[in-house]
Amino acid sequence: MKSEFLSAREIRKFEEQINLPGVGIQGQEKFRKARILVIGAGGKGASALQALVAAGVGYIGICDNYPVEESALPRQCLYGEIDTGKLKAIVARQHLLEHTKLTEIELHNICLSDTNIRNIISDYDIVLDATDNFMAHYLISDGTVATGKPLVFGSVYHNTSQVSVFNYAGGPSLRSLFPVVPHSNVEPGDEGIMGMQLLYAVTGNLMANETLKIILGRENVLSGRLLRFNIKDYSYSVEKVTGE
Repeated sequence: MKSEFLSAREIRKFEEQINLPGVGIQGQEKFRKARILVIGAGGKGASALQALVAAGVGYIGICDNYPVEESALPRQCLYGEIDTGKLKAIVARQHLLEHTKLTEIELHNICLSDTNIRNIISDYDIVLDATDNFMAHYLISDGTVATGKPLVFGSVYHNTSQVSVFNYAGGPSLRSLFPVVPHSNVEPGDEGIMGMQLLYAVTGNLMANETLKIILGRENVLSGRLLRFNIKDYSYSVEKVTGE
């Protein structure tokens, strides 16, 4: 296998992935050239980051300005007790670079707002919303709509993971799914989750998978569809999301 873009080391490292149907050298080159922004480095974001780095994504931004909290460790698999009190974005970058130096990682250790979000996300190809509240969801959604960026959305509620893709190939935005804040306004699984870390990891990996599908130009992206997966009984559904 030869590539004018990938190094010999990268080809060796990702050989099994390159040999997968639908990836190949060209697909791996697309991963290497992709610029992905993950907003929220908690349970979902940490797992998505690990999966994207493992796939060989060449440039990743991490946007989070919160510290690692001891109470959150059960659902944030990238961090340990030694990281408590440290800023998640900085610690996440350190741990990810321990596994590979092939991915360039940029930090946005800043609180997102109406005044800075467009400037931050404008340099990226795809944005992942791994935050945990609807104020952030709407802010990120509006920013990606304004800049024309695909948005990969993931949330955890009770025992259920929810994943969808917005602003992609003419598909609807997040406000199509949530025109107003749901009555419960419960987002991060405060209601008692079975296998807490596992469900957050599943959600983050599903978000990463949708991101890789977008990079490859696959036709079965969850655009205009919402995947719900219940970890309690392994039931799932894929529901249509209509336009605004």
